[in-house]
Amino acid sequence: MADVLLKFTRILKNGTVFYRFEGFENVKSRWELPCEYLSDPHFAAWNGLLLYSDGNGVKILPSGRVISVNEYQELTKIVQLGKERLREIQSKMGI
Repeated sequence: MADVLLKFTRILKNGTVFYRFEGFENVKSRWELPCEYLSDPHFAAWNGLLLYSDGNGVKILPSGRVISVNEYQELTKIVQLGKERLREIQSKMGI
């Protein structure tokens, strides 16, 4: 599996750090994910949007959106957990 590359630009506004989402590479834009994967932290691309969830609700991140450091750290954690979980599920399924 190729590493997912999320492109962010670190910006400083009034002395506070934010991150602007610029886009992504190596994210498959489809919904062919096992339901087991979607019950835990996960992420996916759909129509140019990055969708991610901590398992409670889906958040949408379009290109150009600016997010806080906390949101950026949460997203990074979700992406790592989601990648690990998807690898586990794919190995069970023999994908």
